[in-house]
Amino acid sequence: QTPSPDKTAREAAEHFLTAGATSPGFALLLMQMLASEAAPAQTRQSAAVTFKNVVKNHWMEKEPDVVGAPPPYAVAAGEKDQVRGLVVSLMLSAPKLVQAQLSEALSIISAADFPEKWPGLLPELVTRLGVAGSRDFTAVVGVLTTANTIFKRYRQAYKSDALYKELKYVLDTFVAPLLSLLREVSAGITANAGNPELLHSLFACLRLICRIFYSLNSQELPEVFEDNMDAWMGEFHVYLAYDNPALAALDNRDREKAGVVDQVKAAICDNINLYIEKNEEEFQRFLQTFVGDVWTLLTKTGMEPNKDHLVTSGVRFLTTVANSVHFSLFAGGDTLRQVCESIVIPNLQFREDDEELFQSNHVEYIRRDIEGSDSDTRRRGACELVKGLTAKFPEVMTASVSGYVTALLGQYAADPANNWKAKDAAIYLVISLTVKSQSAAKGATEINEMVSITDFFSQQIAPELAAAAAAGSAATGDAGRAVLYADALKFLTIFRSHIPKGLIVPALPAVVQLLTAEENVVHTYAANCLERLLTTKEPPPAGSPPGTRPTPRFESADLAALVQPLLTNLFGVFALPDSSENEYAMRAVMRVIGVLGAGVKPVAGVCLERLSGMVMETCKNPRNPTFSHYLFESVAALLRHADDPALIGVFEQTLFPPFQHVLQQDVVEFAPYVFQLLSQMIEIHPAQLPPSYMSIFPALLVPLLWERQANVTPLVRLLEAYLRKAAPEVVSAGHLTGILGVFQKLAASRAQDHQGFFILNAFVACLALPAWQDHLPAIWGILFSRLQTSKTAKFTKGLVVFTALLAAKHGASAVSDSMAKVQPGVFEMVLTGVVADAIAGVAGVSEEKVVAVAGARFLTECPSVLAQEPAWGKLLTAVVTMLERPEADKGAAGDPDAELEETEAKAGYSAAYSQLHNAA
Repeated sequence: QTPSPDKTAREAAEHFLTAGATSPGFALLLMQMLASEAAPAQTRQSAAVTFKNVVKNHWMEKEPDVVGAPPPYAVAAGEKDQVRGLVVSLMLSAPKLVQAQLSEALSIISAADFPEKWPGLLPELVTRLGVAGSRDFTAVVGVLTTANTIFKRYRQAYKSDALYKELKYVLDTFVAPLLSLLREVSAGITANAGNPELLHSLFACLRLICRIFYSLNSQELPEVFEDNMDAWMGEFHVYLAYDNPALAALDNRDREKAGVVDQVKAAICDNINLYIEKNEEEFQRFLQTFVGDVWTLLTKTGMEPNKDHLVTSGVRFLTTVANSVHFSLFAGGDTLRQVCESIVIPNLQFREDDEELFQSNHVEYIRRDIEGSDSDTRRRGACELVKGLTAKFPEVMTASVSGYVTALLGQYAADPANNWKAKDAAIYLVISLTVKSQSAAKGATEINEMVSITDFFSQQIAPELAAAAAAGSAATGDAGRAVLYADALKFLTIFRSHIPKGLIVPALPAVVQLLTAEENVVHTYAANCLERLLTTKEPPPAGSPPGTRPTPRFESADLAALVQPLLTNLFGVFALPDSSENEYAMRAVMRVIGVLGAGVKPVAGVCLERLSGMVMETCKNPRNPTFSHYLFESVAALLRHADDPALIGVFEQTLFPPFQHVLQQDVVEFAPYVFQLLSQMIEIHPAQLPPSYMSIFPALLVPLLWERQANVTPLVRLLEAYLRKAAPEVVSAGHLTGILGVFQKLAASRAQDHQGFFILNAFVACLALPAWQDHLPAIWGILFSRLQTSKTAKFTKGLVVFTALLAAKHGASAVSDSMAKVQPGVFEMVLTGVVADAIAGVAGVSEEKVVAVAGARFLTECPSVLAQEPAWGKLLTAVVTMLERPEADKGAAGDPDAELEETEAKAGYSAAYSQLHNAA
């Protein structure tokens, strides 16, 4: 019933599965359904997904987050034994779609249990491979698929003694049968050249053997592979050159999907690339042969999409060689010329498939190009090869590639309407020749100084942008023209730090104009370009004092003349087809508001109205978490920069309806954002909070809200905001008991106990002591109970800071007297034991000051401490040691630009917490 369109039936089925997942025997029940050939295919598929989720969530035993709570359900040991005994045979007999889910489940089980708790797995797989001469190669494909699933995790595993012990066991057990199978498969391919059906199974086996080879060699070169390197490399050499016209004809019937032979060749390229990266010395004697093999392969391979993976794997191998100590294999102008003409330029060309992607699947085009997920495309591979060769042969490559750029631009100039692809290739050649290193936050950070970026921009890029500005609303519509506009915007984005501001400012109207382009790629590139330009920083002038920070290149005054068309066109993007949730445009809105700063006040009301409407619309069906994040960031930026008492009423009137909608309709993804924005509005409120704010306070204490992890941090901040701005109202309304109930829940959580301390610290900072001192003994009781049952460094640090804050503000007696009501003598025991021992772990300027002040008060105001000389000395030593700690030990501040880049890369809704930078 889970796929049912009937909501009631679907929800009932989902509830049943959720409840069943924590029932003993449920995993075995699912496996019975998976094994039933009588069950409908859709049912078996759903059962496979559910089984995978049960394994994912309940196979490993976990500690409870809440101290004292029973541990979460985990599959019992006996049930696990039965699952392990059945899963391999089930994997081998299951349909392909079911097999994909079982493969993931098997990967989780093997990562947890293999080999200690599953010693029979590998012997079973070796047995199922069959005996030489009588193998069923269709069955062998299933066994190798299972083995590949298990071994794949070695590729990214961290080095450890346990890992190497496991690898040794695998190598000793599996590699000899694997090599024997390779030889038999190879002999079978030779003997059955005219049997395409059998060849398909044999090449499928060969591809999986290559992938297992990759996994088992990913850590370092095992002795068993080094001893047999001639055999392995000999087979790889044979199949890089393999050609079977009949089989190729079958493989090439599907232009989109790689054929089995090409898949094997790509896997071999990955293997030899791994060896040149990790085992250069041992692999050196084979290198020249394989460079020749791959070179020949690439020059013979066509431009069909089903060859893309093969070409990118081959080009990646040549790039790795070019970046290694063996780069001299490419030395010589003639060799480099052949590389450029035979490999680089053909694979750099804008193909029909690229044009179709540009026009029909802009999301994928942008994902590949802007977001850098095109590491497996021909164009990116060709660019990386140029970059690698330029690093080793800068003068020759710069001269050679510049010649090709001139020729391509000449072709374009002769017939711009038909030869636009030549200029597209020229722009990409210049980018790959010039960029040595780059980052998302800064664009090109290091460039080839032999290329004049300024000249190329002035002569080739600026005219394209000027043409767009002059054409106005008719700027696009022609595919070639649109691609060149996108290229120009990309060029400006990448080299924004190296093109003088005086050249960029005249181009800004064109960028703003291209926001209206009908092509999604173009207006998205325009929004991205604008947003990235506004983040550009100018380095400190020569002679500036050490530590001087870079300054923003663009300020509010630079945008003053463009504000109206800029915001009109930016918001207009969301009305264009398929761009209603364009994350790049929304991020640009946020950035423009930030750069305008206080200058946004005249248009704040209009902007807020548009953003509020978009929040309401997005609530109906949140589809793009990154867009949603920047939508709320833009609202937060308005609140931050239009901080004007006269606008508060406008903000409340405009934002409260969508906020109310989010909370009443329980839009889970957006609730954390609403809580942050409410906090921000309370914090900037110029006067006493209106009743409308206090009316929602009781709803913030509802337990269901606090069950959701993403809500905890913003809710705690919201409570703090209320306590700072409206403490008397909170107290008089009798809400302290409810808040302390929240604190008790958080204090019991290992993950969220620090949030509980934030609430207590807000009590100290915001409330008069008489308002809550009667609750202090109960608070200490909760803290001491947690200290006894589950003491952690984080919890102890929080306890120290809270104790110190209370003493620093209200005196040492506020601590000692309230603790004495819990148990006489407990104060001295906690202070000289727990607190004194944990002071060394306190870090942070404000925290250290508070602890120092509190320490002075305890040392001078507490008779019981003064009376115990050893305890007094221990506390004094701890405080002095903390204050004398070297600055280096306290942690240095990070690079704000790098932190911003990392934050933006992770933007979007998260089950953990999505912080709004502008609301911080």
